[in-house]
Amino acid sequence: MSTRREFIHGVCGGFAAAGLSGCRTARAAPDAGAQTLPTLVTSTVSLVRPSRFPTLVDAVKHVIAQAGGLAFIREGQRVLIKPATNSARKYPATSDPEVVFAVSRLVLEAGGVPFIADRTMFMRSTDTTFRQLGLHAAANEAKVQLQPLDDTAVTQVTHRLATHWSDSTIPIYASVASADHVINLCTPRTHALGDFTMALKNLVGVVDGGARLGMHFPSGFRERLAELSLVVPPSLVVMDGRAGFTNGGPDTGDLAQLDFLAASADPLAIDAVGLGFLRLAGANERLMKGSIWALPVMKRAAELGVGANASERIHLLGLSPDEETPLRAQLA
Repeated sequence: MSTRREFIHGVCGGFAAAGLSGCRTARAAPDAGAQTLPTLVTSTVSLVRPSRFPTLVDAVKHVIAQAGGLAFIREGQRVLIKPATNSARKYPATSDPEVVFAVSRLVLEAGGVPFIADRTMFMRSTDTTFRQLGLHAAANEAKVQLQPLDDTAVTQVTHRLATHWSDSTIPIYASVASADHVINLCTPRTHALGDFTMALKNLVGVVDGGARLGMHFPSGFRERLAELSLVVPPSLVVMDGRAGFTNGGPDTGDLAQLDFLAASADPLAIDAVGLGFLRLAGANERLMKGSIWALPVMKRAAELGVGANASERIHLLGLSPDEETPLRAQLA
């Protein structure tokens, strides 16, 4: 299995040789991103009900093991653990430090070298946000590096299909581009501008803070969100759906108790499942109306071949038939 770093090398030939970690202006060759990601015939989304486990850590371990575990990590590989830290508001507006801790420890046990990294909303200090959320304590307890991405090196990654970005180029933090794997930790929430924020949108935190305001305007914001997965493909996504926002968002909203954890290598499929749970809980009109696949972020991600692009291509693992049937009905 090729690593995420090898994928980035394919997209951005020569970046590593040029020294990714110290460069702000490196550019891929114009045709370096000509390939598309393969459309997955079938993607598996692992699901558990955390209320049925003695602890949250036990539930996290189980949902990841059920998804196939962390066998993709080879000894010594650098693994970015990307939490949701758009603000200093507690879960579900952001990642629960206990989940971040649990995943960090599992990566260590798998032989990887994990580091927790993100860039919070522009004009805010990520380090301060990390402290307010308890991520410093979680990182110290897990004995892993915590890396606020503010003011760190940025590299420009070009992909021919990122057509809603200027020059088809996305500015992301260099330490993200050089990681062997990305594990994306997200929560299910509605979003005032993007319709929803889960795995696909959580990647905004790896985009250069200086470009964040501009990426929201003018048109094409939702499509730009989908295109992020072209250059930051996750090896694993873990969605903490014990609770979520059915309206409002991203930082505050109508709270719903959803009682699920999900894990998958497919960000599009796992977002579809998250949307299904929000719809079951009675989401806002935007999410309840029509097919989830017509939402601009979902539609663009499906066009790009980011993951499974239809309900019948998503295998749900871990739910009883009585639980799967109503969820499956929302994935149309």
